[in-house]
Amino acid sequence: MMCFSDFPFPDATPPYLPGKAVIKYYQDYAEHFKLRPHIRFNSEITWVAQNDDYEETGRWRVTVRSDGGETDHVFDAVICATGFFRVPSQPVYPGEEEFEGSIIHSNEYRGNGDYQSKRVVVVGGSHSAGDIAVDTSLVAKQVYLCMRGGTLLIHRVGPLGYPHDMFANRRINFLLPERYRQRTASKNNGTLDTLGLISERGVFRSSAMVNDVIESRIICGKVQTRPSLDHFTRKGVVFTDGTEVVADAVVYATGYKMKIPFMDRSVVKDNLKDLELFKRIFPPRLSHPSCAFIGYTCTRGAHAPLSEMQSRWVTRVFKGICRLPSMEHMLDDVRIVKQSSFERYGKHTILFPPLPYTDDLAARIGVLPTFSGLIFRDPVLAFHVIFSAAVPYMYRLLGPHAWKGARAACLRSLSVNREATRTRKVQKFGRGNGLLYIRLAALLIVIFAIALLLK
Repeated sequence: MMCFSDFPFPDATPPYLPGKAVIKYYQDYAEHFKLRPHIRFNSEITWVAQNDDYEETGRWRVTVRSDGGETDHVFDAVICATGFFRVPSQPVYPGEEEFEGSIIHSNEYRGNGDYQSKRVVVVGGSHSAGDIAVDTSLVAKQVYLCMRGGTLLIHRVGPLGYPHDMFANRRINFLLPERYRQRTASKNNGTLDTLGLISERGVFRSSAMVNDVIESRIICGKVQTRPSLDHFTRKGVVFTDGTEVVADAVVYATGYKMKIPFMDRSVVKDNLKDLELFKRIFPPRLSHPSCAFIGYTCTRGAHAPLSEMQSRWVTRVFKGICRLPSMEHMLDDVRIVKQSSFERYGKHTILFPPLPYTDDLAARIGVLPTFSGLIFRDPVLAFHVIFSAAVPYMYRLLGPHAWKGARAACLRSLSVNREATRTRKVQKFGRGNGLLYIRLAALLIVIFAIALLLK
């Protein structure tokens, strides 16, 4: 689910890759497509600004520091792809300066070696908070997971032992009313109230935490959930419910700031409230569509395929093949998206589900496969497009830069995941008529979908 659309992982790759394996994959990608000669290493961008002739040409001046000196270069277009996870956001609470323990951001966390037999407070309700709470609880005396409003817990392992996002990110899910998806997610999160993790805002309206172990660490008492942090004392912290604990260390897993230090704020704002990016990519107020931002998103799924689709659209806009709408249209779209996001989450955020967004970009460049377009030409593939996991290869089935191996990769996606994890051959039990019933149910769903999509 997280590979690029025209470069699959090797067949033996586990669904959730260790960090070193991800780096190796990106290195192999660069070698395969011969990207290294086009990369300038050991170079720091210190400033990006409109060139003197920008109003006529749309060109940009980029200041680069390397080999001890700075040089200016002029480019026809620029893409800022440093991403959102760059500048840590670390709150400040009263009494923090008097606290005798250690305070770090999750960005600095490198393992639990420094937390042996200590009492640790982890502040946050998303992925890093859960990972660090679990990791430190293996060696710490006690861990307190401090959350403002709870979370939506997502397990990596989904139905039948496949990755959760292979079921969550299917197009059929987004054709159904959201209340059905909310009901399913609520059932899966039924234990969160007992464990103190449940979100006060409800399903799909809060931050999410991908974690398979946090529940067991709580039920064993190694992790305790607590409300928001209120203030520090010399020896510990006090929470908003008035309870106080002794603490030796505090880890802030509180996210990142929207900050691009080498770009003027007239181009892009450095806070989410004022941020204006059409389709989360293009600054709408520029007179030329020659500046784009890739990866300034936070999604419930793999980021790499989403950023790849952003890049594919951006390059076609730069070439003039695709065109942006008017400034008024883009500003209206930005306003509607921000308002909708604020109403859902109660704050300004860049969190959203990946599939509807990526499909929208794919449609703009002509690479979106549709059920109606495939059902009579390739019904098996049409079934996979709607009901199977929305793997990145689907965006290489047709249109510009289609890949001949895309169809086979789509049809093999489940079996590749299965063979990577089922390294011990086991006998299958209880097959009976179950497979027949599943096929009949699938046939009924297909008939219903055809009627729905073609009426």
